[in-house]
Amino acid sequence: MKKLLVLVPLAALLMAGCISLPVPVAPAAPAAGQPVVTTFAVNPAVISAGQNAVLGWVVTGAQAVNIDNGIGPVPLNGTTSVVPFSTTTYTLTAVNQSGSTTATVTAAVVGSVPVQQSGERTAILNVVANESGSLVKSGANYARSNEVCAGDNPANQASRAFLSFDLTTLPPTAVIKQAVLDLTGYTVIGNPTYSNASWGNMGALEIYQYQYGSAGSLGRVAYEATAPMVGSVKLIDLQGPLAVDVTLDDRGENLVQKLLSTAQGRCQFRLGFFTSTNWDSKADMICLDGAVLKITYSVP
Repeated sequence: MKKLLVLVPLAALLMAGCISLPVPVAPAAPAAGQPVVTTFAVNPAVISAGQNAVLGWVVTGAQAVNIDNGIGPVPLNGTTSVVPFSTTTYTLTAVNQSGSTTATVTAAVVGSVPVQQSGERTAILNVVANESGSLVKSGANYARSNEVCAGDNPANQASRAFLSFDLTTLPPTAVIKQAVLDLTGYTVIGNPTYSNASWGNMGALEIYQYQYGSAGSLGRVAYEATAPMVGSVKLIDLQGPLAVDVTLDDRGENLVQKLLSTAQGRCQFRLGFFTSTNWDSKADMICLDGAVLKITYSVP
């Protein structure tokens, strides 16, 4: 049934000459020892201008994986949201000591509107990995980790996540229309959901805009500091997209616009659950290394 719902309108568009789709090309069989791209796909494959599509990939045997069109370095397995305004082909490149393997997918956009005519642009900012991480609180001690995870560990100690995004690619005169923190590339350890009733639940995942600086400066102050909340979400089933509108903080201020107006090159967040632990003596975390910040803006 799902195939019929997609193919009927797509066939009509193709017959009318509105769009043309490239024939999908499977990645060439890699030479011995080179990375293997098992999956690289886009869903849905046909969207309207400005709508979201999700890229998903599975790679083995690679030391580094990169996707073009501004996405950059990504983990071996994952997903990320894209918002193309015209038909766009994405190329994934996986590299190891034996060589590289590439694969491509195309998101076909119906009714494409060139950016310079639409009046609005969308920037997709990936996490600055070496400026992000997490802190686990144990009494008066705060242990830093490179993994970007919020939740609790088997010792029922709370972990808060810290995300950093580079704003320097935005024009300094940009007028910010919307900012969305897309956490869809998350991974889950245990059960950090709001619906877990065995021992209790983790409460809502709360997002604060807090400029903490470098990852090396993460400590007690960053963990405990008062900061404006920009969003919260109750994690129910963790089986689909997870995106939070963070345009305005709880003071009604446009957070990215404020950062640009003060010439700050980073937008940084702290994420943690309302409840420090669910007391089940198990690790219950959501890890957010694949998060992206999507900013819609115009230029005067």
